[in-house]
Amino acid sequence: MTRMVSARTFFARMNEGRSGWMTEGQLIKGCREFFVSNGYDQLEENKIFNRGERIFNSLLVGSKTAGDDNDKETIVAYFQPRMDRHDTRLLGHLESMLYDLLDNYENTNLMLVTDSLSYTPIVKVEELGVAIENLMDEGMFLLFLNERSGYALFDEFQKLTMPIPVPD
Repeated sequence: MTRMVSARTFFARMNEGRSGWMTEGQLIKGCREFFVSNGYDQLEENKIFNRGERIFNSLLVGSKTAGDDNDKETIVAYFQPRMDRHDTRLLGHLESMLYDLLDNYENTNLMLVTDSLSYTPIVKVEELGVAIENLMDEGMFLLFLNERSGYALFDEFQKLTMPIPVPD
């Protein structure tokens, strides 16, 4: 059975008792667990993407075979432990990566991985929220993690404020 919980309550529970931000290493470990638990059985570390305008590296990439025609779905993770202010350089870098992936790699999406403590700034700091919303409108996923193996994945910005289904 599944019940709906407000996003604010969900993240309050995710962040309960936490005082510090996760490190990049903790995010990588949590993302690895997320990939495995969601069927992404092909994991690659330090994968270089060199098609497109920029060459960039992803510390962790997850792929799985999906659909009747056995298409490969791939998610390229970008790790940013702390998102609490508008960072034009970071957001421009994410935009370049996203477009290079969409234009040059079939069935491949970019996923921004951040600490669940970043939730409030993303939905409250207007400039940051608008920039993240624009990236998500173009196809970027957003994964929030906490240090207790909790996670929340979003594919649309509007879902960040909608009730979240939680199994009983």
